[in-house]
Order: sequence, then structure tokens, then C-alpha cells
Amino acid sequence: MNEPARVTPRTLVLSGSHLGPEGQLPPFTPVRPSALARLSEHATPAMRERVERGRLVSPLPYALLSDYDRADHELALPALELSNDLVTATVMPTLGGRVWSLVDHTRDRELLFVNPRLRFANFGLTDAWFAGGIEWNLGSTGHTTMSTRPMHAAVVDGPDGQVLRLWEWERTRDLVLQVDLWLDGARLLASTRVVNPDPEPKPLYYWTNIAVPETDGTRVLVPATSAWRTDYSGLLDRVTVPHPDDPDVDISRPAASTYAADYFYEVEDQRGRVVCAVEPDGHGLAQASTEALSGRKLFLWGSGPGGRRWQEWLGTLATRYAEIQAGLCPTQLEHDLIDGHATRSWTECFSALDLAPEVVAGDYAAASAAAASAVHETAPPDWLEERHARWLAGVADLEPGAPLHVGSGWGAAELALRGQSAPHGMPCAPVDDDSAPLRRFAEGREAAALAAITTDHPTVPPVSDRWQSALAEAADAPGAGWWVHYAVAVGHHVRGAHEAARAAYVRSIEQAPTATALRGLALLAGDSEEADALFSRAAALDPDDRRLATERLARLHASGRDEELLDLVDRLPERVRAHGRTQLLVAQALAATGRGEEALEVLDGLEVPDLAEGDDSTSDLWLALRPGEPVPPRLDFRMSHQPADVVPR
Repeated sequence: MNEPARVTPRTLVLSGSHLGPEGQLPPFTPVRPSALARLSEHATPAMRERVERGRLVSPLPYALLSDYDRADHELALPALELSNDLVTATVMPTLGGRVWSLVDHTRDRELLFVNPRLRFANFGLTDAWFAGGIEWNLGSTGHTTMSTRPMHAAVVDGPDGQVLRLWEWERTRDLVLQVDLWLDGARLLASTRVVNPDPEPKPLYYWTNIAVPETDGTRVLVPATSAWRTDYSGLLDRVTVPHPDDPDVDISRPAASTYAADYFYEVEDQRGRVVCAVEPDGHGLAQASTEALSGRKLFLWGSGPGGRRWQEWLGTLATRYAEIQAGLCPTQLEHDLIDGHATRSWTECFSALDLAPEVVAGDYAAASAAAASAVHETAPPDWLEERHARWLAGVADLEPGAPLHVGSGWGAAELALRGQSAPHGMPCAPVDDDSAPLRRFAEGREAAALAAITTDHPTVPPVSDRWQSALAEAADAPGAGWWVHYAVAVGHHVRGAHEAARAAYVRSIEQAPTATALRGLALLAGDSEEADALFSRAAALDPDDRRLATERLARLHASGRDEELLDLVDRLPERVRAHGRTQLLVAQALAATGRGEEALEVLDGLEVPDLAEGDDSTSDLWLALRPGEPVPPRLDFRMSHQPADVVPR
């Protein structure tokens, strides 16, 4: 008999980047534009409806995490180890509950891609994201707002040993996520539920991302003959697999592809859906789930220069990985619906997979069928459904023990606003973070509670209809402080009610001028000179805010005022001036003013820590300055094909 699973707190020591503090500037637009520009004629009306549903206009009420570095610090991070004598899962509660490692002791094998170092880049809905492990993505298309934020964690006593419970309130949708991790022999099970605490239906997006090691021989096996593909060209189209373009290129071998792409397999009509990543020796990782999680996906970087550069950027020179994924909808461009006061749930199984090497090397359809058969022997569909029902009936609602880690206090604040208690099994205790003044305000509806928010650290306001109604009422009461008017302004701003936003920003500034309110007015200004004057006033109040400075510089560049940009950079604090984002803007301004050689000098050795997925700025600038010359590998982050002799406009 296997030993019961136990949860043990550990410290995970690794090399990597400091995440940095949250920004104070409300993000009024998505961090990156949607990758979808065109939808294939093959899309059904139902798919089109789901694609149109639920697009976020901004990641508010979350702040951005953009001020991480690219140094190699020695990091000591809290970790929670779930283990028995067959398998050990290591979880990072401060970083979205990511499963960092999954070791199969019988085979003495790591089943996941474990990043050699912790590196952040602008891939998440709120910027910072890192590669590796198993990630739980709730919210909207993209890497969740919670990827680099803490989750609540505690132990629940289950029938087969201890269960590690992770939970948090996701604020863009006001949904509550619970992930229970437990072991059944050598299988890691993740039983997940999403609770809608409100009466109105909401868009529902969920995908599990699993990073797996990639070698020249890695093969991803899914019993499917077609898939929906996105490849950074902006088109979501239906293709055949495993040979979507060329009979000599088999995309089930990620290393064989040249350019990055997502393949969403058409498996909706299957029962017992699986996705597997296997090495030539026949060993690998398999994921299966209950029927509620119907989508399956492969993301590959490809072997082209951009894919190689991104993998190096996100890890090390030797870093290579692919992602196998599972989600609620056929593709990640779609959103389902969750009804009011409803709960959606499912269970996933992650386990080692063993196939004969000759099967792995053989025909794709036969290899995929063999993989599915092997997974169903380990985790039969009926067995997995039964285990899920058993968890749902006997474990999901159990109250957890003492906290092993504390997430945010926003769940407590949201429940106080609603006058509700927490969902069963997910206590939302008060936390002394940015949510505390809002929670006290929600409990008593006294604006005085918000006086704890200081002008040098203004909380990014909540912007839901519930909060904005309560804050607007407080703003009309005598003695409403600067932050109340500022919060109302942000709510109007993100909704496109610009005149109302201006008026509320002005009322806030009349009581206490703040960089964030002046910046809000600058974004709404009618011309570039007025905007820059407001940015200048904002910078005088907070000269060390790097994002405020680079936002101002970017607007000067966009309006063709590059000489002013270069003059301003010389007057910035050294830390802000030296930042890679600032220096990229300097190089762009130098190029725009005819100083190409100086721009190239800046590009030499340039590192932009918050470089975004799909951002071709460095290669575009090189091609503008050196048309026809190959882009240096260190500058080439292009995710799709672009001929080297084409100069982007």
C-alpha cells in the first residue's frame, strides 16, 4: 500500500529575477493587442459567438507588474511539497500556485520543464509572466492576472491523504478559483472549481498550461486529424494535423517547425480526451481530464531565430520547452459562460507515460491512439469521472486547516461589499494589503476609511459596477477625500466616459495633486502639448516612476517630438534613464532624427526587460537602419516569418 500523501512547507532556492513592485498607474488598455485579426470561414456560428464574447478592455482593477529585472539573484521562495513514496509535486504559492516540478520517483524522472532560472517577460495579462511548470489560467485570453501573484494555500484532509488547496478571488471577472491538488498513487490530480458569487452570468475562460521539456525528438500526441491554428499572423484557421502545410514537416515534433504557433486540436467529439508529450525512449507526461475540460492544445516555439531567442530570454541558452494545454473551449480565443450563482468544476490527471520507442517513432495516428490507450489504462475516463464526483461530494466543501500561505485580501473586501460569506471551503480572511481600506469602507460605507490610502502609494481603484456605485455615492457625500474622486475618475475613464472622468480627476487634484490623477488627465488631453504639460506636472510629483516616464516618452515619440524626447531623457533619474525600455525609445528617437549610427550604438547590448510577446521593436528598428542585412540573433524576437529584405513601416 502506498504511503498517504503529505504536504510539507519547503524553501525553493533558485537563480533569477526580482519581480519588483506593482505599478501605480491604472492600465486603461490591454497590455498587448489581441492576436486575432481574422477568423476563418470554417468557424461555426457558435465559435464566432464565443470569440466575440468576453474581451477585456483592460486588466483593471489589477495593477501592472513591469519593473522586474534580468539579474541572476539567489532567490529563496516559499514552496509547498505534496508527496508520497511515488511522486512529488512542488508548488509555488507566491507565484500563482504554479506546480514548479513533478518528479516520478519510480522512473527517477522529472515530468515537467523546470526552468533553470526564473525569468519574467511581458506575456501575462498584467505583464510579468515566467515559463515552466503547470499554470492555472482563469480570467480571459492570455496568461492569468494571478500568474505572478500569491494564492491562499492550506491543507485539507482527504480520503487518500492530505490535499493541497489553492484558492483566490480573480478580480477582472469576480470569480473564485479553487484548485485542490492530491495524489492517487503516482498520479497527480488537480480538482478545480470556479464559483460565480453573483446573480449575473459572466464570461468564463480557463486553460491549464503544462510546460514540458523539448528535445529534437520530443513528440506531442493527441488523437486528432485537424486543429485550429494561430501563428501570429492574426488568423485563426482550421488545418490538418500533423502536416498542416508540408508533408515533410510533422508538427507533432515541435522542433521540426520553423515558427511559433498554437494548435488547438478538434477533439470535442471524443470521450477521455488526452494530450501527451513523449521522448524517443518512450517516456513522457500525459494529461487527461473529466469531460468538462474539452479543449486540447500544443504551443511550440519552432526552430527559427525568434523562437530560439525567446526560449533563451525566458530561461537559458540551453532552454527548450513546449506547452501542452487543456481548456474549457475549443480554442483560447473563445469564452464560455458561467451562470449566476453557478459552479463549474473538473478534475485533471497528470501522470508518467510509457510507450514502446518504435511506437513513438511511427505513424502519428497509431502513436496517438497508443498513447490514449495507455493513458486510459492508467486513468480510465469512468474512473476519473468517479474520482471527480467523489472529490466534489466529500472534499471540495471541506474547510481547510491553518493557512500555509496567504493570498490577497480582495476576496474579503469583495464579500464585504456584497454582504456575503465566502464560498464553502474557500475562506477569505482579511489581509493587511491594499484591499484593507476598501474592505473597511465596504463594511461601514464610511468614506473616512479610505483616508488610509496615501498620495505616495495610491491604490489602483476597483472598477466593477458594484464598486463604482458605492464609490460614486461616497464621492457625493460631504468630506469625500481625493482618492474617492480619483477612483470615480478611473471608473469613468475605463468606460470611455471621458468628460465625467476629467471632472472627477480635477476634483481629486483640487484636494491633493497626485501623479496618477495628472497622468489620467494627460491621457485624456486633446493635443500632445497639453498632454506633455500634464505629464511634466505628474513627473514632478513622482520623478522615480519608471513607467510614468517611459509612457511620456512613448507619447512624445508617437507625436513626432523626438528631439524633446532626447532632451527629456537627459534629465531623467539615472535608474529610469538606464532602463532598457527607455533606451529603446532613445534608439527609436535617434533613428527618427537621422542619427542612425547613434541608434545602432544604443541597440548594441540593449536588453529590454519588459519586452512583450509579439513585440518586434528591436528587429524592426534594425531593419529600418540596416535594410537587407540579417537581424542579429540577440535582437530577433520575431514570432512569425518576415523576409529580411522587407523594411517594416
